[in-house]
Amino acid sequence: MINTFLFDFDGTVANTIPGILATLEKTRETMNADFTLEAAKGVIGTPLEEMGRVLCGEDRALEFVEMYHREYLRWGKDKISFYPGMEPLLKELTSVGIRRGVVTSKRADSLTLNLKTLKAAAYFDCLVTKESTDRFKPDGAPVLRAMELLSSEPERTVMIGDTRYDIESGRNAAALTIGVTWGIESKEQILKSSPDYVVSTGEDLAELCRRLMRG
Repeated sequence: MINTFLFDFDGTVANTIPGILATLEKTRETMNADFTLEAAKGVIGTPLEEMGRVLCGEDRALEFVEMYHREYLRWGKDKISFYPGMEPLLKELTSVGIRRGVVTSKRADSLTLNLKTLKAAAYFDCLVTKESTDRFKPDGAPVLRAMELLSSEPERTVMIGDTRYDIESGRNAAALTIGVTWGIESKEQILKSSPDYVVSTGEDLAELCRRLMRG
């Protein structure tokens, strides 16, 4: 019987993708960098420092991070909404006392800003962000940290996300995994990471969560 649900944030709980892509485009223009948005999509879900190294090289990685944060406040922070079905699911899980956490590679200040915009902070019992661990998705450390904060066991925990980084992180922490297909990666890409379950709508996710809670 599952008693803990952990959620990636960007592309899973909230549609922040338009804001992220707008910010990446402005960052690329301001830095006069030569990465493509298609290449950037492939590393969304990793810490910004890693994105900077991949997209701009080691020597410009910190410049990328600083520029991204500046441009996000101008172009990206307000482009956010719940994916269909996600807020009702979070309300339901909250009402029945199931443990809930966010496991993200975002910085804490960015996540806090997003949760404030959505009025969603009360839906989560813990927030695991970039600052919470020394190792990041796809390593299992962030999921293990969330389980520690929630006093949860791997066999009673599910990690839910829209990228291979989320699925691999959950699996590396010995948790069950659910891949969702409405985020940055396609269903075919998600399937390649071999999640335990795959869902395509918020309603399907809610029904699966109910089944897992019943055991």
